[in-house]
Amino acid sequence: MLVLSLMAALAVQTAAPASSGAAATLLQPREIQLNLDGRNWNCGPDGACAGRGGGTTQPLMRECRRFVGRMGPVSTFARAGLALTEAEVAQCNAADNARVRRNPA
Repeated sequence: MLVLSLMAALAVQTAAPASSGAAATLLQPREIQLNLDGRNWNCGPDGACAGRGGGTTQPLMRECRRFVGRMGPVSTFARAGLALTEAEVAQCNAADNARVRRNPA
């Protein structure tokens, strides 16, 4: 019983840091480091991005749109244990494309 309790406590401790951050996967992989809205993003050559830090308080879709606006389209986007669905990711990426067409600069 003690072993199970210790294992459960360890699982909670190891899951907490991951659930408090954010993650995304770029469709066009590139290595980049960026601070966006108070969150430090680090993207590796495989396109996997990890966001550390509290960031500003905003809806998940808005954070995705701001991320896509600076980094490019994504295949996944998640924060604090919540992930956008495939349809929401498509909406996030499409919002950036619409903005680019209106403002080509």
